[in-house]
Order: sequence, then structure tokens, then C-alpha cells
Amino acid sequence: MVEILDFVPHAPVPAEIIEEYRGRVPAELVEVWETYGYGTFAEGFLRIIDPKLYEAEVGDCIGKTQGDGVSIPIMTTGLGDLICWEPSLNGVVGIFYRYGSARGLGSMRSFFTLIRLDGVERLSDAFKWDMFPKAVEAHGPLAFDESFVYVPLLSLGGAEKVENLHKRDTIASIQVAVDLQGLIEH
Repeated sequence: MVEILDFVPHAPVPAEIIEEYRGRVPAELVEVWETYGYGTFAEGFLRIIDPKLYEAEVGDCIGKTQGDGVSIPIMTTGLGDLICWEPSLNGVVGIFYRYGSARGLGSMRSFFTLIRLDGVERLSDAFKWDMFPKAVEAHGPLAFDESFVYVPLLSLGGAEKVENLHKRDTIASIQVAVDLQGLIEH
């Protein structure tokens, strides 16, 4: 069983979403949806999201060009990153719009286990999250559908400073990043 110690629920996952994605995503994620629903964990940094909504709104922003081309959005971060399940890799991939890069994050089970066991150390290593707690302290906590986004974007000369992080709608921030920077092909 997947255990998430600091989960804060936002909403239940509708049964039709669970059934539509069952078999397309790992059983561990379906278990999380059924047990916890949509919500945040890892000190509010990680968000379990509606994959259907994100496929509709930012599916063209994912940039999956290798393997079978399938990349299902399953989570976001408090810094505007998108986390996807990629069946051809049998793994989780982080798309880091703030840096213009993508990175494999392991299997679904190891993803949840390492976050639970290593906590802040894992978040720092895998997600470069260190500005997130500083932003929460400076700007307050995020709404479920928000992320802290660098303004201006790092790729456009913005500095990686807490005062340059602003609360933005996560979906819109991903769309703007792709419009300005281009796809992060992986």
C-alpha cells in the first residue's frame, strides 16, 4: 500500500476518471486516487492532479517525442513542473519548465517511497525544490491550482531569487512557458 503521511485532500477523484485511466497508469497511482483523491503532499510541494484536465489543457505542451509518444500528466509541483507517467519507460518523468529540461524519476512505487523516506532531501535532489519553502514563507501558501513561477522566466534572463517567484495558475504558466521557450522534447 502507498502511504502518504502529509496528504492534504483537495477533492475525490471521480469514479469515471479512475476507470478511464485504470490500466493506463500504474496500480499504485489508482490506489492513491482511490485512497487519497486529488490533493497535496511533500510539504505542499507535490499535487495529485486530474490527468484528463491536464491532457486537454497542456497535452500539447508535454513534448513527448520518444518511445510510444504517450505521457500522461499525473502531478504538478509548487514550482510549475509537470510530472507524467510514461508507459514506454515504465516510469515517472518530471518536465521542469523553469529549467527547460526533463528527467526520469523512477518507477511509481519508488517515487512515492523515496518521497516518504527521504523527504526534503529527495525533493531537493530530484526537484531542486529549495526555493519553494522560501517562497511559501515570503508569499504565503499556494491554492491547489497555483504554482510559484519565476517572472521573468529563467530562460528569459530571470534570476533564481525568491522575490522573482510569483503565484500563477499552473496550467496557464505551463502554456506560457511553452509559448515563450518551446517544447521540452524528451
